[in-house]
Amino acid sequence: MALAAPLTPDYEPQPYWWDEVDLPQAAPVPLPATVDVAVVGGGYTGLAAAWEISRAGRDVIVLDRDDIGAGASSRNGGMVHPGGKRDLSEFLAEPSGRQLWDETVAAVEGVGALGTELGIAFDWQRRGHLELAHHPRVALHQQALAATYSSIGEEARFLDASDVRGEIGSGRFFGGLLVERSAGVHPAKLAAGLVRAATASGAVLQGATTVLGVDRRSQGYELETSRGALRCSEVVVATNGTTDRRLVPWLGRRVLRIGSYMIATEPVDPDLATSVNPHGRMFFDTKNLLHYWRLSPDGRRILFGGRTSLSPTTVERSRDLLYAALVKVHPQLEGVRVERAWGGQVALTADRFPHVGRHRDSGIVYAMGYCGSGVALSVHFGRAVGRWLCGLGDQSVFAARPWPPVPWPIHAPWLLAGAGVGFKVRDALGR
Repeated sequence: MALAAPLTPDYEPQPYWWDEVDLPQAAPVPLPATVDVAVVGGGYTGLAAAWEISRAGRDVIVLDRDDIGAGASSRNGGMVHPGGKRDLSEFLAEPSGRQLWDETVAAVEGVGALGTELGIAFDWQRRGHLELAHHPRVALHQQALAATYSSIGEEARFLDASDVRGEIGSGRFFGGLLVERSAGVHPAKLAAGLVRAATASGAVLQGATTVLGVDRRSQGYELETSRGALRCSEVVVATNGTTDRRLVPWLGRRVLRIGSYMIATEPVDPDLATSVNPHGRMFFDTKNLLHYWRLSPDGRRILFGGRTSLSPTTVERSRDLLYAALVKVHPQLEGVRVERAWGGQVALTADRFPHVGRHRDSGIVYAMGYCGSGVALSVHFGRAVGRWLCGLGDQSVFAARPWPPVPWPIHAPWLLAGAGVGFKVRDALGR
């Protein structure tokens, strides 16, 4: 049992990102009888798709069971990097691997360009990310991986244990891979900007509206919702970590919903913040049950997150576990209090790749499965889907990939707990 984290008097179990941002919410309106496109899911993917569809002159509605933008899109760590859950060498080993990788690079650059394109500020800070080797075996792999980055012209370098200490105020790591292209953002500001862009272009956004069923008709679809029915020509499902297995069973069998949690400290002395993260990098370690952390955009707080359990848990338990892990990595933070703690759902896939495309049998368009690394690709996939549905561009290279289901026993909570133990054993062995 982890020791209880010290809390500030104004501690709240809600995202730190929400302190500065009110996510715009449209007033409830009667649902239209028909629309061209219905988007299920009001996060980055759904909002980006709706923005592209509506500015192309087609009618689109976004429906979400919660507030628009209030899911993982405004709760994540705000880390924007190329690739995903798999590393560069694994990407390049895939069919069309270089094209897949290049699309993730385009996704990063696309997010960076949104500030100018939309006229919004979301604290874009290109300071690179540092992947920290938790085991000597991983450090050896990172040495080879740095050469692979160089072979494709991507700026990255391996740091040995002594060099890592110049990048992070911790002596617990055996090396690190520094990738310069990566950046940080304020995720809630980005979500709010996409909400405003989609609304201004004519999209209808409706939160507190649960989609209960999707039925294919001779011409299009009928959606049954908690507020009535509507018909549409196309359906886009962009629910990622909140995907309901009953809504579209084919999709539900292909994602595994896992909780990810974060804490934000109280403001700390600038010298202390610098001792933790002198260059403002995005940090994450190489464990299967990884931790990720960074400074807040203003450099005043440490934001620390991770997968504390594969099986269901609570914000309170995760908060205390994350605090213990934070102090273990950075002993200089012992006694610093926690001001915010929160959680959200990510969607894992069996092959650890994200997926986008059209389901062959139902015709439903989908984009999801970001495996906890979706800030760049979720926006990119949404925009790509929107343009493709309007005949304005080709579908993503990722759409050609087969999508294996998650083995059904893994969905059982007691087996998930066992899988978590297995991951800890693999972490100890550096695998």
